[in-house]
Amino acid sequence: MSKRLSPGLRLFLLVVVVLLAGSAAIMAGRQAAAWALRGLLAEVQGRLEVYAQSLDVAVERFAHLPYTVALDPAVAALARTPDDPALAGRVNRYLAAVGDRAGNAVLYLIGPDGNTLAAGNWDRPGSFVGVNFAYRPYFQAALAGGEGRFYGVGNVTGIPGYFIASPVRDGGRVIGVVVAKVSLDTVEAVWREAGDAVLVTDRFGVAFLASRPDWTLQSIRPLDEPVRRQLAETKQYGTHPLPELPFSTALAMADPVRWIPAGPAGEEIPFVLARKPLGQEGWTMLLLGDASLVVRTERTAMAGIALLAVLAAVMLFAWRQRRRRLSEQIQAQAALERAYGDLEHKVAERTADLEAAKGRLEREVEQRTQAEQELRAAQNDLVQAAKMAVLGQMAAGVTHELNQPLTALRGLADNAAQLLDQGRESEARENLTFIAQLVDRMSKITAQLRGFSRRGDGAPGPVPVATAVREALALVERRFANERIIVDVDVPSDIKVAFEPVRLQQVLVNLLRNAADAVKGMPDPFIEIALQRTSRPGLVALVVRDNGPGIPDTVRGRIFDPFFTTKPAGEGLGLGLAISLAIARDYGGTLEASSLPTGAEFILTLTEIRTGGRPA
Repeated sequence: MSKRLSPGLRLFLLVVVVLLAGSAAIMAGRQAAAWALRGLLAEVQGRLEVYAQSLDVAVERFAHLPYTVALDPAVAALARTPDDPALAGRVNRYLAAVGDRAGNAVLYLIGPDGNTLAAGNWDRPGSFVGVNFAYRPYFQAALAGGEGRFYGVGNVTGIPGYFIASPVRDGGRVIGVVVAKVSLDTVEAVWREAGDAVLVTDRFGVAFLASRPDWTLQSIRPLDEPVRRQLAETKQYGTHPLPELPFSTALAMADPVRWIPAGPAGEEIPFVLARKPLGQEGWTMLLLGDASLVVRTERTAMAGIALLAVLAAVMLFAWRQRRRRLSEQIQAQAALERAYGDLEHKVAERTADLEAAKGRLEREVEQRTQAEQELRAAQNDLVQAAKMAVLGQMAAGVTHELNQPLTALRGLADNAAQLLDQGRESEARENLTFIAQLVDRMSKITAQLRGFSRRGDGAPGPVPVATAVREALALVERRFANERIIVDVDVPSDIKVAFEPVRLQQVLVNLLRNAADAVKGMPDPFIEIALQRTSRPGLVALVVRDNGPGIPDTVRGRIFDPFFTTKPAGEGLGLGLAISLAIARDYGGTLEASSLPTGAEFILTLTEIRTGGRPA
């Protein structure tokens, strides 16, 4: 008969087992959390790159405006003769027109003494005309002959913005400064829509852009007296006190997971931090990624190990019980036979309980795995939505952004020809240098189309379909005439749909260009545009058909995928149909494609607007 362990030794062994099980649970939890953390950090860094590119696009799309406006002869004339009221009125209207076409920008002209001579908001409250901005760093940099850039709160309007300044030259002398104040509210709106916690700080650590309004104009570290004095001299943030963010201490910690009071009721939430220097006057972008999944993974792993330890303990206990009963059988065989049945019954019950617990545990693990997969899929969809959102914004604005550099190129080229005729080669060479710079800026604008996309935000209104078709045809009229394409239009003039005019025109131009590509080389190229009512009340279908070769079955399923194209290299990016589909969905419509026996057709379904501006 085996010797029984003393009570003290049994207690010691129990404590050792509990400690080993606890250590195993902690180690397993930490390892699982480390795996989850690595994946989360990589994903957060990827999203940070997307947001950084969107901010760069939002800023650089306006970089050419002050430079181009500074080349206007009327602007230079007003800088030379600031006391001419008629000329000032002309420049005011010109700056207002340019700012309205650019969108989210206010242009103004400053004299060399810092006084504003003309402004695009001259006829609105908070006009810049007559205000002295000599203390602003962007004015000082442009007056010295360079490009001035600065972000701050407006001293007149109290509205923050990004300032881009270029000098107005009279030969080799700077006689004024043209400034564009750009609003970045749309960038913050995109961040808020995406649901991420994003903020951008300046070189002093002041957060001036953030996805949460309550984080702006607060610092991520203490501001010493010299810094506050410098900010006061430039009036960069007006009279705002610039307090520290409540979680500034957590941002400075080295822990991979930081607990920050960012919940709806101020409760602390775990986050991982990703930083990216933006290279613009010392800017830094910070992205706080939700680390709740990491914490849940760690706790789940620890709970799983703990459950396994409990299961092992229960099995050990059952084994010891059985051994004890066998030992008692030697002492009392008759009593053991009666107790044996009871023991088997208890073991069966405990085994059933263990099996039930095991089944519950397996179901819980399966549910958690499925939840994790759904979360990752949702996160991937969010990243893709952000990419497509930015590309939509860039594609919508690239046309009018290129118009002004093209106008400036035309004027500079004509001027260079006249200078060469007059023998003024040095000035002509300077014009050619300006032309090269404008070409570089245009290349940079168009290169952004390979980036990402965002949803259109134009408000829908009653749009006559016939008018939209007529304007779209005007944009492709020259190509259709050159290629002798016959167009048949059957669109009633009294039908209006709920859409934004420019967006609808953009979709139609994409469809017409695709149709023109399809019928290219055909003996009798033909395109038909027809508006039909559908079987669903309140919906109409705008159909674009061609007599081209049709859509092969092998590509029909991918025709609306971004960057998918069957055109030769250099003739298309494969974005037209993807953008058109996104625009149609933004306004509650659909876009479908099908192949016909002779050609192909695209059907754009739209919501009809009846009398009074209400949906049919």
